[in-house]
This record gives sequence, C-alpha cells and structure tokens, in this order.
Amino acid sequence: MKKLFLLIYVFCSTLFVFADENDPFKEANPNDTLKVYYLNEVVVSSSVKETNELKNLPTAISVVSPKQLQDARIESLPRLSAFIPNFFIPSYGSKVSTPIYIRGVGARLGSQTVSLYVDNVPSFNPSAFDFEFQDVQRIEVLRGAQGTLYGRNAIGGIVNMYTLSPLSFQGTKLMVSGGNYGQFSVKGSDYRKFSDNFGLSVGGYYKRDDGYFKNSYTGKKVDDAENAGGRFKLEWQASPSFKALFFGNYDYVSGGAFPYMHEDSTAASFNEPSSYDRHLFTNGLSLDYTGNGYTIHSTTGFQYLKDDMKMDQDYSPKSVFSINQKQKQRSVSQEVTMKSDTKTNYRWVVGAFGFVDHREIDTPVALKEDMIAVMQRPLDRLMEGLGAPLRLVYANDRIDLPGVYTKPSRGVALFHQSTLNNLFGVEGFSATAGIRFDYEHTGLDYITESDGGDINMEFQIPGRPMPPIPVEGDTLLEGSFRKDFWEILPKFALKYQMSPTSQIYLSASKGYKTGGYNEQVFSDVLQAALTESLMRNVFEKIPPNIQVPEMPPMGGGATVEEQLSYDPETSWTYELGGRYEMLDRRLSLTYALFYTHVDNLQITQLAKQGTSGRTIANAGKSESKGFELSAKYMPMDNLSFFAEYGFADARFVKYKTEEVEGTDPIDYSGNHVPFAPRHTLSLGGSYVHHLPYGSLIDRVIGNIQYQGVGKIYWTESNKNDAGTKDLYQPFYGITNASIAVERGALGLECWVENLFDTRYDAFLFEQDDVTVSETNIFVQRGYPTRFGATLRYTF
Repeated sequence: MKKLFLLIYVFCSTLFVFADENDPFKEANPNDTLKVYYLNEVVVSSSVKETNELKNLPTAISVVSPKQLQDARIESLPRLSAFIPNFFIPSYGSKVSTPIYIRGVGARLGSQTVSLYVDNVPSFNPSAFDFEFQDVQRIEVLRGAQGTLYGRNAIGGIVNMYTLSPLSFQGTKLMVSGGNYGQFSVKGSDYRKFSDNFGLSVGGYYKRDDGYFKNSYTGKKVDDAENAGGRFKLEWQASPSFKALFFGNYDYVSGGAFPYMHEDSTAASFNEPSSYDRHLFTNGLSLDYTGNGYTIHSTTGFQYLKDDMKMDQDYSPKSVFSINQKQKQRSVSQEVTMKSDTKTNYRWVVGAFGFVDHREIDTPVALKEDMIAVMQRPLDRLMEGLGAPLRLVYANDRIDLPGVYTKPSRGVALFHQSTLNNLFGVEGFSATAGIRFDYEHTGLDYITESDGGDINMEFQIPGRPMPPIPVEGDTLLEGSFRKDFWEILPKFALKYQMSPTSQIYLSASKGYKTGGYNEQVFSDVLQAALTESLMRNVFEKIPPNIQVPEMPPMGGGATVEEQLSYDPETSWTYELGGRYEMLDRRLSLTYALFYTHVDNLQITQLAKQGTSGRTIANAGKSESKGFELSAKYMPMDNLSFFAEYGFADARFVKYKTEEVEGTDPIDYSGNHVPFAPRHTLSLGGSYVHHLPYGSLIDRVIGNIQYQGVGKIYWTESNKNDAGTKDLYQPFYGITNASIAVERGALGLECWVENLFDTRYDAFLFEQDDVTVSETNIFVQRGYPTRFGATLRYTF
C-alpha cells in the first residue's frame, strides 16, 4: 500500500508540471470537452418514449448526474442504494444476485421486479445488473409501476442508464485508485470525433480486492473479487434527420461466494468450493429518424450471459449439501417507437416490442455423507414401522442430482400513450393516458436424474443368513411444460403545471411481473421420486418366501408442474406528487405519496433448506404505502446540500400457507414483507473552494454523505423459527466522506467509506441443520471501514 501511495505522489508531482497547459477552464468552450471540472447537471427534455418532458413527468423520478456519481463514488448499481428515496439494493456478497427494492416491492429470486435499461437496451436477468460503471451520462430511476411503456417486470419501476456520446464529449480520461483490503482499480476511456458527424469512444477497466471476510476452515478470505471489462460506442449523424448508434460492453467477474457466517461467528466456514465467475456481453443498435412532425426510434439489443456459481449450501464444515449452478443466457430484443414531434397541445407515441430469451441452467446438486446419514434415518423408521425383517442401507456416501433445465421464452407487445396539454382550455393542465397489450410464452424443458442412490437390502432373520440384495435406486425425470400470459396494462395521469418550476400530479398505473417455473424445486422433487423408486424396487426384489407387509402408498399430492409453477404478479400503483423550485432555482423540493396493491405476490421461501434450496411461491396479496421527500439546496455556487427520505410500509394483506401433512397452515396476513426496508435516508453536502490564480492547487472539493436504511425483516413471520423474537435488521446508517484537490486536469481524491465502522447485517436467514435437528441463523455482515485514494487525469 505504501508503494501505491508513493507511486501516486510521484505521478502527481510529474503531472503538476504539465497541468497548467491542460487546464480545461482556459478552453474557449469547455462544455464541448471532457476536460470540464464538473459536467453540468443533466437537463434532458425528452426520451424516445415519453410524451411529457422528462423533468416534468407525472411520476416520481430521480435523475442522477455525473457530478453526483463522482461525489458519492457510485461505481455500480448497488451503490445507488439509499441515495434515491425508497430505492434499495442489498449487498449479498456476490454479483449473481442483485435484487432491487422500490417502495417495498422487490424479489430476491425469479423475474426482476425493477427493469434495467442501458442505452435503451434491456437486461433480462438480475445476474447481469451489477457491473462497473464507466463514463455514465445520466441515470434515471422511475419509481412506481411503468408497465404501459416498459411492459413486463417493471412493477416496481425502471432504471435507465445512458453513457456519454463521442459526438458531444471528446477527450481522454484516466483513473487509478487503491485502498485497504487490497483494493485496486484502474480505468481509461477515450472519445474522438473523426469528422463532424462520426465519433468513437472506447474504454476499459480493471478492479480487484482481497476480500473482507475470512473462511476459518481454509484460513483464506472467502469473498475476494476481480472485475475487468471494456466497451466501445460508435455514433454517426448521417444527416440532420438520421442518426445511428452502435455499442458493445463486456464485463468479466471472478470472485468468492456469499460470505455467509453463523450469527455468533466472525468468519465463514466452508469446506466446499464456493465461488462465482461471470462473462457478460451486451450490445445494441439504435436508429433515429426525424420526419415532418414525428420521430421514429428503433433499438435492437443482444445480451449474452455465462456464469458459474459454486456454493457450500450448508455453510458449515459438515459435508451435507453443495451446488454448482451454471447459466447460459442469450436474449434478443427489438423495439420500434414512433412519436409526435410538434409544439401542439396533443402529443402521442405508439410502439411495438418483441423479445426472444433462451436460458439454460445446469445445476448439479450433491448430497454428501452427512446428508446420506440423515436420509438413512427415515428408511430405518419405515422398516421398523412395517415390522419387516430387513434393513435398507444406502450403498454410497454421496448422491448426485444432476439436472439441465432450459427456459425458453418469447413475447410481443403493442403500446400507445397520449398526452393532451392545456386541457379544457386551462393552461398548464394536462392529461396522460396509455395502454399496453402484452403477450408472453414461456416454458421449461428439464432432464434430471439421481446418480449413486442405490441401496442394499440386509435381511435380519435369525438362523437364516442371507446375502445383501442390491437395489437400483437411480431415477430419471424428463419433460416439458409451457404456459402463456396475456396482460393489459393501462395508465392514467393528471398534471397541473402551475409555473415552469412547479407542478402537481395524480397518477394510476398497472404493473406486471411474469410468472414461470422454478427449477430449484427439482432437488426436492427428485428426492421424492428417488424414494418412491427405491421402495418399489425393494418390494419387487423381496424373495417370495420372506413375509413382509404390503408396500405403503407412495406419491400423490401436487403434480410436478404444480410444484414448479408460479403465477404472474400484478399491481396497481396510485400516486400523488409534486415538484417545486424556489429562490432563483437554488432550492428544489420533490414529494410523492403512493399506494401500491399487489396480487399474487411472488416471494422467496427457504423451503427444506439444506436439501432443497430456495423456492418461489405466490403469496396472496400485499400492499405498500408511504411517501418520499427530496430536497436540494445551493445557497452559493460552490456549496450544495441534499436530503432524500423514503418511507414504505409493505405488508401482506392476504397470505396463508398451504396445508401440509403433519403441519397446520400459517397465516402471515398483516406481517411486513421481508427484505424490503421501511425507511431510506440520504443526507449530504458538497463544498468547492477555489484558490487564487497561480496557486499550486486550483481548488479543493469536500463531500460527505450519510446513508441510512431499515427496518428490514428477514422472514415472512417477521420472527425467528421458534417464534420467540422478532427477526429484523434495525435502522442503521453509514457515513462516507472524501476530499479532493485539483490542478488543471489533474485531481487527487482521498476517500473513506463507513467512516465509523458501523456494524450491520446485509442479509440474514434461518436454516435447518438436518444432521442434528436444530435451526441455525446465518448472516452476511456489512462491509467494514474502507479507505483509499483516487488519482484522475483528463486531457
């Protein structure tokens, strides 16, 4: 680390000599180059879909500028968490899972509840959400159901990300950063115009750390990480009316697994390989044509994801259950929109969207020796209960449950939205209405089997010794399921623009989250099929001269498809909000009150954990209600403050588990929806001090942010397994700060995250230890204090 800071010091000393010649403030038109100190706050008048100006949308929206991203050191999507009211992304320690919660609506597994678009290209898998940001021009977060314009899986909202254009910005950016825990990163990008109408940008990055939590079983860090990638963007303004854009992004991740540890421990303890590797490639082609009073926009997207996750599923030194999940996913999407481009009171947009998504999941599950010992117990009890003079003994100390699951899906949609301004002749009064017709066809093709599930029949008849009889227990499940979903997604909104800087709106919109099939249930389904196959083979091989009772009834209950299938989730969101700017636009205030009702809520259940993994089930009805407040104040040009607060009370309205043999159904109605925080809070300030001309340093910049979140309940019951205490993460807050000095195009920043080393749990779950019949609580600790320095140079 000392060598790194010495390198930064030498580099700074060298570059200060040349910095004056590259001072961006001496440029005649600094806004045309990347050399500006702060890119100005983003002002966007429209998008390819909206019929309202973006800053005046009749919905809750936050636009995050490059300045805000740099001040808060937001370098990936999870870092936006709590920076936007009622927007929360927990850190689960691995990029395979990036659940987003907006206003108490979200999901840990299954289809995403909030959709992500990068330069108008959608991502189809939350495993693709967490990647390194580089040269982001702006991020838009639209909260509340956005189904009319965005369709499926926008039930909680939308995140739109846009990168810089080589036609608008030119220059080269370099950055190197280092810190404790082995943190190191380097980034570089270059923007060039080869003519007035053609530009190219390229960039690359590398990032690593040594990890933050130890694996006591191996003595090494369990969550070390390495991340690298690159991107390019071509932009061609062929004529005043036609523009084309083509881009490609590649991101590679290699690192440790989820650093889960027992609640009473300070370290994980895995005896099985635990890691996550991912290749992610996204590219898109956008075409824009401007006609006489209208514009046509086309976006073609392609995304390829390949990853490999290894996990010690019992999270202990015992050999119980491990999994190795591999994904391959290819997604192609096409959207065409046609929008009015006039100054009249009536504005409209029509569009069509289609996609094809093909996901293949290879999930071999291994039941190890400690699990085989547990599975032996019911066989012994069964034979004892039947009074049979024999014992069934597993022949192997390991059973593999390999399975390959293919999940094809495709869909099409048609949508329209209209906005009528100056409604009824009232200036500033407008109405927006839209509708979307959405169709999706999805399916599951599966082939899974058991390997090593053979048993031996050992006869226990006094005076009649008999050799054991081997019984083959391996079984195979193979089949296909298909289903179709149709949804109509309307939207209504009224807005009154009292002045150019103030408005109030009222809106109602429907959201839709697709249903599907949960392949993780197969380990449980296959184990049941294995038991049934074993028992049938046993009774077929018992010699006729041995008297045993009849075989007990097996099977019954839900079909395989019923066990795997879950239905779509739909919602209605009602919202009242407004925006105001005062004091010569130095003070801006935004508020929103909302109510969301969700039907067929999809929720993650930790069913039979230790042998089956997590499952997705529909949980009846839920509702979320709350409010959001945002304030930004700039008392002087070099000083600014912000405050963001969100409250969301998300509860089950109707949720009763199904009756299972031997247990009574549980009613969770009235309980808080797990994993979604009730409060999010972000406070911060930024100060820029300019030094006199000729000083060694041009300016000093200080930033400080406080981000708080909580309560977060961890289970549907809101209590521990025994029901003796509430199980939740209380409200907590972390403080981040930085101070930077700049000389011309050179900047050196020192930063610290979680300044006061706040202790909190990022995730918590209960799991049955089947080897001793007790329940354990496992947690993922929050990151400790991290600090370092970043050197930036732009020329």
